[in-house]
Amino acid sequence: MLSDEYYIMHLTPHGWVDGMEKTDRGTVERPVPNDAVVSLTFHETVRGLLSQKEQWVEVEYRIDKSSDMLKILFATFGKIPERFKSWNVKIKC
Repeated sequence: MLSDEYYIMHLTPHGWVDGMEKTDRGTVERPVPNDAVVSLTFHETVRGLLSQKEQWVEVEYRIDKSSDMLKILFATFGKIPERFKSWNVKIKC
């Protein structure tokens, strides 16, 4: 595998917050905020020289995914952080 990276983002009442990152250059550790309501892990993999980049997202809900608070935060800050909107992934809730 040529590249296997991931970036974690946490949605809090204050907006999207950077979490842990693992890139080909190393790992940056960041704690999960105590007030995080959902965490998204954005994966990016390149398996070989002629392979296309694979991108996908994992969702970890930290509160009931049908809660009003989650709906309000998604409406306020978006379901995907701005820096990942070009990834063409969708979050279902």
